[in-house]
Amino acid sequence: MSLEIRWSEPALQSLAEVLEYTFNEFGEQQYIKLRKLVMDAVRRISFSPYIAAIEPYSDDVGVELRGYLIIPHIKIIYSFTDTNLYVEYIKNTYLSEETMLERMGYNL
Repeated sequence: MSLEIRWSEPALQSLAEVLEYTFNEFGEQQYIKLRKLVMDAVRRISFSPYIAAIEPYSDDVGVELRGYLIIPHIKIIYSFTDTNLYVEYIKNTYLSEETMLERMGYNL
């Protein structure tokens, strides 16, 4: 049984940014491919939320955040409960953790 998938506003915004960059730099085919990879990975996580390791900054923000690497520079940051998967952010791994957490609303 899978968890219900919920997207945060920062996750939707970061996904849009990553996809826009991919489209502008690499074209429509890569945009479509990356979008499919993200959506397939989110579905996979919803069936097996323990699939990824806990991110080291989880202690700093007080929430257990996990990071699932889709391709070498794109990671899904998520949390979950017994019934819900929360997609928190789609992170380009070049982005600093501090900037990402600020965009997610955490003040360190």
